[in-house]
Amino acid sequence: MRMTRGFGLAMLSLLFIGGVAIAGSFVLRGEANIPTELKGIALSKPVPLDRRTFLSTNGEAVFPVPSRNKWTFLVVGYAHCPDICPFILGNLAEVETQMMKSVAKAELPRFVFLSVDPQRDTPDFLKDYVTHFSDRLVGMTGDAASIDGLTQQIGAFYRLGKPDSEGFYPVDHSGEVFLIDPTGRLFAKFKPPLDAEETIDRFLRLTAHFQAAQL
Repeated sequence: MRMTRGFGLAMLSLLFIGGVAIAGSFVLRGEANIPTELKGIALSKPVPLDRRTFLSTNGEAVFPVPSRNKWTFLVVGYAHCPDICPFILGNLAEVETQMMKSVAKAELPRFVFLSVDPQRDTPDFLKDYVTHFSDRLVGMTGDAASIDGLTQQIGAFYRLGKPDSEGFYPVDHSGEVFLIDPTGRLFAKFKPPLDAEETIDRFLRLTAHFQAAQL
């Protein structure tokens, strides 16, 4: 039995449409299917981060460290920052305090402060600085290659200013809070100010979104 040209074209069209629908269904089931309330926060495609060596307030450290259950809130700045860093770290300290009342200890995220000013922010200086906000807040810094590599991957901006006559220099930097998932990928970004209750709600929704994407 001969297939007419019109019938053949119709079949090809149906196959094409079906293929598109199948491909679309895979996308919808993947991480690109971001819940409405997380749009603008969760990344449509999480960014795998290269592991780099830093100096932390706990000694030499590799970051990020993939972990089965641990998420990481990351702030980029410098300890001599007069305004935005203390403001954001104060926000996160309140988030942590409230989380400890509602989130199991084993599931509490890490809180990390990356200083882009290693000349002034030594590990000892950072340790004194971060403990003003929380005993669980980890400070870290590193050489220019490690700092630049990580900040470029997560999309954080910073620029060291020119020293004044007394040697003081400011640092311009972005103010987002970055969320790293347990596999070591940049998963979401928060813009300050951070309301503790709202941030915790979004964090729990993000973790649920992450788990759903693994299915």
